[in-house]
Amino acid sequence: MTLKTFARNAVLVAALAGSAVSLTACGFHLRGSGGNYTLPFASMYIGLPDSSPLAIELKRNIRVNGSTVVVNDAKSAAGVVEVLTDPEKTRSKSILSLNSAGRVSEYLLSYNILFRVTDGAGKELLGPTQIVLTRPITFDQTQLLAKEKEEAQLYRDMQADLVQQMMRRMAAIKPSRPDATPTSTVSPLTVPGVTAPGSVAPATGEGVSPVPAMPSAAPTEQSTEPTTRRQE
Repeated sequence: MTLKTFARNAVLVAALAGSAVSLTACGFHLRGSGGNYTLPFASMYIGLPDSSPLAIELKRNIRVNGSTVVVNDAKSAAGVVEVLTDPEKTRSKSILSLNSAGRVSEYLLSYNILFRVTDGAGKELLGPTQIVLTRPITFDQTQLLAKEKEEAQLYRDMQADLVQQMMRRMAAIKPSRPDATPTSTVSPLTVPGVTAPGSVAPATGEGVSPVPAMPSAAPTEQSTEPTTRRQE
């Protein structure tokens, strides 16, 4: 490395360090630094084995953000994280590029999850959501041990990033109140000359003839066919 290259790298590192300090001072969190997400659940259950690295990282983030408690029973939890695709089992490593000799020079690491969030009764609060992360890594046959360590570190970084994205999506959930009752927004039909029950009929002015009372119609027969509810 020449002196000129070394000096240029030193200046670049100093500039990056200064930017990181200024961003942290103004309250901005860098990716993977652990943003503060307040979850709308008093308790949560994580549908992963206790020994799963992802479960450990996710539970730790839930405990340090707000007052949400992690429980071991899904039925007693206000929010349940159902992992449909475990990233520890589906992470992959594929060839990204080859050198002039036809040998691998770069790999692409992939780490993804498919999950959803329900309440204790099984009602879906967040539909199936997929998060896919990728990282390129160079390969050198003469540095196998160093590259293995680098690969493991990249997977840990992707795991931390994945947890932060899951926390952000769960924090945006707005559970419906169980005691809420639907209110009708349809106003009653108003017909000239016909007074709704409980209301006072307005005085009849000149030039306005009252509408004669219509004979009551025969009771209509209610349909016995089941109605199909549209799934939201």
